[in-house]
Amino acid sequence: MFVASSNFLVPNATLVVELLAFLLVLGIIAKWVLPPVNRAMEKRQQTIDQALAEAAEARERAQRAEEEARRAIDQARAEGRALRDEAARLGEQVRQELRQQGEEEYRRLVSRASSDIDASARRAADQLRSQVADLVMAAVEKVLGEGISLANQEQLIERAIAELEAEMTSSSQLAGSQQASSGAQLRTGE
Repeated sequence: MFVASSNFLVPNATLVVELLAFLLVLGIIAKWVLPPVNRAMEKRQQTIDQALAEAAEARERAQRAEEEARRAIDQARAEGRALRDEAARLGEQVRQELRQQGEEEYRRLVSRASSDIDASARRAADQLRSQVADLVMAAVEKVLGEGISLANQEQLIERAIAELEAEMTSSSQLAGSQQASSGAQLRTGE
């Protein structure tokens, strides 16, 4: 035994007791300590996995919300552009309508003024004819000293009226050209 006790490679009773104590501690650890530690580790792993899954889901929701917001902004911009274009189109249409109404009103006023001027000129011509006829007759009676025959009277009146109408026609043409030039000035002043 002496030889065996000096040889460190041969197991002795201390080694066997230590080995049994080690196996006993290892069994206790495996039976009572490792299961709660494993459960805690598994629970922690599940919590981490769940947190990662929730984070990934939240990231996806955030990306979807960002895309929806971007689409809504793009749609709002498109609607804004469409509204702006529609407002510009309506504004141009209203401007054209108002311009057309103004031109129609201008033509109506010019037409009314022209007809009023023509009517006034006719009334003035009629009055002037009457006055000229009376004046011619008075002048002829004074010159001749006596009355003239009805036929001579009508010839004198017709000749005087024809001369007067010729003068009035030339003066009305002059007034018409002045009116046309003032109408052109009004149109160019728009």
